[in-house]
Amino acid sequence: MQGLISYAYAYARSKAIESNLLTMEKYENLISSQDIQQIINQLLETNYREFISFFSTRYSGTDLIEVSLNSALVRISRVALNITPRIGLDALRAYISKWDINNIKIILSSKIIGKPVKETETFLISERDMPAGLFAGMLMPEDYRLMVEENDIESIIKYLLKFPYGKVLVEGLEAYRKNGDIGEMLIQLELFYFKNLKEKVKIFLGNELPFLHLIASQIDSKNIMTLIRGIELGIPPMDLRNYLIEGGYLTKSRLDDLSQTTSVDEIVEKIKDFYDLTKALEKFHINHDLKEFEIMLEKYIVEKNITSFRLSSPGLSSIIGMLLMYETERENIRKISYGKYYGLSQDTIRSMLIRVI
Repeated sequence: MQGLISYAYAYARSKAIESNLLTMEKYENLISSQDIQQIINQLLETNYREFISFFSTRYSGTDLIEVSLNSALVRISRVALNITPRIGLDALRAYISKWDINNIKIILSSKIIGKPVKETETFLISERDMPAGLFAGMLMPEDYRLMVEENDIESIIKYLLKFPYGKVLVEGLEAYRKNGDIGEMLIQLELFYFKNLKEKVKIFLGNELPFLHLIASQIDSKNIMTLIRGIELGIPPMDLRNYLIEGGYLTKSRLDDLSQTTSVDEIVEKIKDFYDLTKALEKFHINHDLKEFEIMLEKYIVEKNITSFRLSSPGLSSIIGMLLMYETERENIRKISYGKYYGLSQDTIRSMLIRVI
């Protein structure tokens, strides 16, 4: 009972914040916009107005939308951290640490291709009144500023050795030194995230199940994409198993069987009882773009779990549900803006969106 009482305020705040989510009518207005500027004008009529106005003197176009969305997500995540009782903070921080990892991956990838600092910062989930930085997790704004300014990959890893992320990146350092590929490092970061999240989420009140179901589904998604990419890249089954994570709905024996699969079509067929990716496979055969599977998995997982979060009683799941809805809204707006930028049809953009209300 004490646990439920401690979450009562957090529950009320999260529900009040959810009331500001964009309606389907607003999404339709964004989709029907003629260009990026019209999307920006539409967003000025929403709760993103403050961020759009603040950054409009420094950014424009899709960059302005990107930086505003990221800053809005920072604020929501800070609120979540501030209202969450102590018993749920470790789990919430573990969940939010994905933005630490997201930012590290962006910085490493940008460093490899020589992307300018300003261009890199646009895509960081960060505090925009600073050169670079994140709102939560182990890394502080100053850490991000220093990482962005480092000259090379190994200098960034050396800097991160004081944090768990650095030790994780070292595991992929040998491969990078051999072939200049940071892929192994990025994979190790993802593995670390899910293993840490599984360890931190505990059942205290009994209503954490929606959160646990979400984690299991996301682990499945990660494993499915690893298997599909492994087949496309010709990675041997024994090596592929090193990158699979236990804890999803797909059991270890099933993952072992899937790792022996020789075609993407066969994987899609074998997991159909859990995740029907037939439509994504049809698109993949046309454009050979693996993103089709990611988009469909993300949509399936959010839409399958979102109702449980919305109906959950006061507890950690109600806070995670609020974050999930705003993360999804961010992705929806990004899909609309980049879809418009690249000239996608309204129907194509609409098909990629995930409904959360």
